[in-house]
Amino acid sequence: MTSNAIIPLNTDQSCRHLMPAVKSEQDSLPEMREEMGIIQRLVAEFSKEREELQSVAELFRRQSVRKFYSLLSGYDHSITEKSELCAEYSLRSEYWKRVMALTDVLSVMTSEKRQAWNEQFCFDRYSMRDGSKQVIPDFTAEAVIPTVMGLLNDRNQFMRERVYGVFTSLSRSHKTNKAFGFSTRMIITGVCEMVKRFNGPSQPDFKSRNIEPLSELRVVCAFFRQSKVCDVLDTARLVERCVHQYGFRQWIDIDGYAVRFRVYKNGSMHIEINQTLAEQMNNILSAFVPLALPAERHKEKLKQAREFPLKKNVLDFDSRMQLGEMKFSYSEREKCWAAFRSGGYLSLDKGTDTILHDVFRTIGARVENYYVYMDYCPDEILRYLSQVGAMPDQVAHQLYQSSRKISDYVAGLLSMGEGDTLLEPSAGQGALLQSFSKAADIHCIEVDQLNALILKAKGFDVEEADFLAWSKANPGKKFSHIAINPPFSENRARLHLLAAATHLAPGGCMAAVLPLSFRHEDALLGDEFCWDLVHEFKNEFEDTSITVCVVYIQRIT
Repeated sequence: MTSNAIIPLNTDQSCRHLMPAVKSEQDSLPEMREEMGIIQRLVAEFSKEREELQSVAELFRRQSVRKFYSLLSGYDHSITEKSELCAEYSLRSEYWKRVMALTDVLSVMTSEKRQAWNEQFCFDRYSMRDGSKQVIPDFTAEAVIPTVMGLLNDRNQFMRERVYGVFTSLSRSHKTNKAFGFSTRMIITGVCEMVKRFNGPSQPDFKSRNIEPLSELRVVCAFFRQSKVCDVLDTARLVERCVHQYGFRQWIDIDGYAVRFRVYKNGSMHIEINQTLAEQMNNILSAFVPLALPAERHKEKLKQAREFPLKKNVLDFDSRMQLGEMKFSYSEREKCWAAFRSGGYLSLDKGTDTILHDVFRTIGARVENYYVYMDYCPDEILRYLSQVGAMPDQVAHQLYQSSRKISDYVAGLLSMGEGDTLLEPSAGQGALLQSFSKAADIHCIEVDQLNALILKAKGFDVEEADFLAWSKANPGKKFSHIAINPPFSENRARLHLLAAATHLAPGGCMAAVLPLSFRHEDALLGDEFCWDLVHEFKNEFEDTSITVCVVYIQRIT
């Protein structure tokens, strides 16, 4: 294949600092040694299959073979030079698609560049029959390696073009949109229009094309997050679903809190991004538009920007789309909520399938054969995962769930009666409470939104808050019982225990699951409290090997 068979690309160097470029085959090693090996294997597979294809074509040229095959199939199968060429082009196209699937370049491309790629490398047999002169480049190492490396070098250029596309799509009639760059707030128009239904109220009709800038922002955000970049096909459906759920004029967080939006009935959409993303986009824009936001103004704006929650783990778009499409219903036979794993789910690549299994395990689901089972209605949890996609980091949140054995012990220790109240200050997903009566008056505090939604789905009364901040804001709230399994790292167990003790009513009791180092901390809470070490547990937490002690604390006065 000659060099003019490769898509010509405008490769301006001004954006190269965003990501290390692959300069040449020699420079790429050893960084791309594995990829080069895969490409060489694909080329070898292609050569072998082409030889087999040519052998079959030669066989079918024999009159007797065509006759017998026609008798077997009921059709007249004649092999012409054109059909043989179409077969080879189809084979070439298949292998070009396979090698491109090793990268995210097609997802990073603008729609125009992607269309150009498809026209050159994706074979259309029907257009060939209509006289098209499409020629699929040969699949050789000499053609594939320079093409792929050139595209990898130009992925930053493609992303820069997408950022500029977002900038040019912003409404120029709104002063919120700056003429010289991105701020943390932007406005697009024509997102929807109110349509009068027959004998009914007006309903919003959403315009997918005008919502495309939000889709582009989501792709850009994934690019900077260095997560899997893919086309976002469901943004219009997501917007429609969220507006139906929350209403107009309400801020709606998506994509790990990196982006949020609200829609107005006049069809305008206000979008807000975090300051870091705005600055990264302006760095790109400054190379594209001379009047882009100066660095000095970046610093000035930084002080005014609102803080966004930092979530370490954001699910990729494919996983979130699959979760959003799952439908659970209550099974009387199984006495739980169940969903069939559809064909789309079964056809997922191995990476996405592994991610979904981890998600199911995290939210307490059981996967058996073709079904997923839940002990609670997961509709709100799946809505959150498909919309926001933020999973609590296990280490940062110290999300190590108590076992049934520890819960049984704590429930028996506290022995709640009628009129008693219980506080769980670091509730997680309610593992420590699983052995308590469903009729008990239990109040949960949980900092993570996903875990708070799971607690609500399980029927608990929940406040979504950081317990230390909640304790400071609610010093007068007292409870007759407290069950606590606080985070252990960075001295948080001590801080949480001290704060929890202030909410224990006189005569009340608390059961605390603590690090073994607290065995001799009986003077920690002072003379108002009686402290008894009652039991030690070894290896009762999934994903960590640790010995803990359960302490029984009673407030005397």
